[in-house]
Amino acid sequence: MDIREEDQMEVVQRRVLREGRNIDILVEQLTHVSIPYRLKAATELGKIHHPHASAALIRSLTDPESDVVFVVIKSLGAIGDPVAVEPLIHCLDHADRWIRRGVAAALGDIRDPRAIPPLCRLLKDERAEVRAAAAEALGKIGDPAVSELIRPLLDDEKDIVQDAAWEALRLLSERTEG
Repeated sequence: MDIREEDQMEVVQRRVLREGRNIDILVEQLTHVSIPYRLKAATELGKIHHPHASAALIRSLTDPESDVVFVVIKSLGAIGDPVAVEPLIHCLDHADRWIRRGVAAALGDIRDPRAIPPLCRLLKDERAEVRAAAAEALGKIGDPAVSELIRPLLDDEKDIVQDAAWEALRLLSERTEG
């Protein structure tokens, strides 16, 4: 190994150590008393595809502040770690419609088939934005078997739901044609 390769290795090693410390700091801030600290930490962890990030975010799904939980859910979806699927599914019964909507979107981003049955139940949610998010998520997951469950949403009273159903059916038909 020449000197230049050694220098490059040292730079890489320093960056890995620095990133590891940053993850530790962000994980610690997820439990900070200040809501803005927790929000920022959850947002930043969503940009890092690291096992510690997913585990810490999953623990934060029980945060008492709904805004923090929403950002945590969004970050878990961005990371896309299948380990988050079951904990996210447990949040689908949350009283807050924005939490249910966020969970549906995150499950769609993760694209794990385990989420199909609970997402199908959300197609009948009382809130239009939740029905729309569930349809979009099912379209992303891509199991054509759900087409018949999504099709009735084309006649939903809310445009947002109709649009989501069209997009989901388009994605599903691409999967069966492709």
